This record gives sequence, structure tokens and C-alpha cells, in this order.
Amino acid sequence: MQITFEIDIDDDRNGLLAAMECSEADLEAMITKHAKAAIHEYLECYVGRRAFSRGNDILEHRLALLIEHAFDRTIPTAARVSNLFQTTLSTSRSLIRNTFSKYRFQLVAVEEKAAKSALENVNWNGTESCFAEITTPNLVEVLNRRLLASDPSLKEVARVPGVVGTYSIGQDSYAALCAIFAAQPKEQPQP
Repeated sequence: MQITFEIDIDDDRNGLLAAMECSEADLEAMITKHAKAAIHEYLECYVGRRAFSRGNDILEHRLALLIEHAFDRTIPTAARVSNLFQTTLSTSRSLIRNTFSKYRFQLVAVEEKAAKSALENVNWNGTESCFAEITTPNLVEVLNRRLLASDPSLKEVARVPGVVGTYSIGQDSYAALCAIFAAQPKEQPQP
């Protein structure tokens, strides 16, 4: 079904640009994606598929729909969720984690895509470990959960102290994770 309508956003333009983290040129396309997620949310409610009574359930469902329709099936950062939902970073991290827990089957491809991308873009720190840039802490939980299920003796993915969004992955854990997520391993430097 093709749906088109006009909406006046002149008074809110600057706030929307900041909240949606986009340029003026991309604003209309971003609003269209968000509108698609919102329409899905309403329609599911109207037909009784998603009639929630708790606020957190509504927010988790809304975030799942935004991930599918507005974020191009990628995991948003806690900062981005905070901008959109007017929440603190810790609340946003919990919302993301709870959304991926509740909608794990619906969002499993999103998690796997994010994991594969992170693993294929590591930087080696010598030959013992590599660094991965991960801006969504729940992805670290996903990696560690899969490591635990695969081989509990492997070292967990751990935050690098004092560095925001950087995590260390041991050589054996990296090899196992690449196999689990079908990621192309990044070549190690030769000693």
C-alpha cells in the first residue's frame, strides 16, 4: 500500500536533525523510515498483535521496529537511542539489551551482521589479541554468549580500560568467533 502525506516540521527542524543524526538533505528520507516503523506499530496494535500495557514493552517494540525500518537493520548506539527516546545512556543500553533479548529471533540477522562486521574490521595488537571497535555493548554480550556456548575455556571479549568503545579479543577467541559468524578473519601481522 502506498501512503503519502504532508507534515509541517518547520518549528522542529533543528531538533529533528539533532535527534535523527542526519543532514538537512537526508531529513525527509529519515522521517519516511521512522514513519514506516510508526505505522507498523499502530497497525499491529489495531489488529491485536501487539497490544501492550507496560511502557517498557511499548518502547522495546518501537525500538525493534525502528531497527528494522529506520536503522537499516543495524544496531543503534546507546547515544542514538538516547537522542530519540529522551533517555539516559544507561537506560538506552538497557532498552537495547532488552529489545534484543525479547525480539532475539526477529533480530538475530541484525546481531549476526553486526558481529561479522566488527570481526572483519579488527586491528591486531601484536599476535596475541586484536582490538574491535564496538559501539553497542550488547553486541559484546552476544559475542561472549556465543563463545561460552562454543567453548567455555576461551577468553571473553573484554573492554580495553580507559578507551571508549574498544574491546580486546584473544587470538583463539577471535578464530572461534570468525567461524561462528562466518566472518572473513583479518590477517595477523607477522612477528
